[in-house]
Amino acid sequence: MSHIYFYQQPLRLHMKRKDFIQLSAFTAAAISFPLLHSCSPPAGDKTLSNPVFLSRLFDKKMISEAGKAYLQKKPAEDDNDKLIQLLSGNSSIANSADETAIHKYLDQKVKEDFEAGNITLVKGWVLSVTEARQCALFSLINS
Repeated sequence: MSHIYFYQQPLRLHMKRKDFIQLSAFTAAAISFPLLHSCSPPAGDKTLSNPVFLSRLFDKKMISEAGKAYLQKKPAEDDNDKLIQLLSGNSSIANSADETAIHKYLDQKVKEDFEAGNITLVKGWVLSVTEARQCALFSLINS
């Protein structure tokens, strides 16, 4: 019967300084990348600021101008968080990632605004207050 012996030498790693620096930079980027998502506005904010019906009639510039005009009329609402709170009400819709649910919620609010006479005149257009607030939020996010 034969015996097999293994001889192990200590493993030595040699790394050039240039390789080490590159590896460190790639590692830092890989760790930081997921954190970049938190620097952008939540998806709900972006969806809340998109007046779907008006976007069929207005281009982005006109939506932004309407939003700025509304904020001139209502300076107390000239704040992202305030507008998000006003648009979402007591609902948790602003935290939702479901764009369809957000649009459905806002469409219902627009309908209720018109039924209740909760409207405003902005740049010659009769808008529901919800639509005007969406335009205002759009102008703040995109300025």
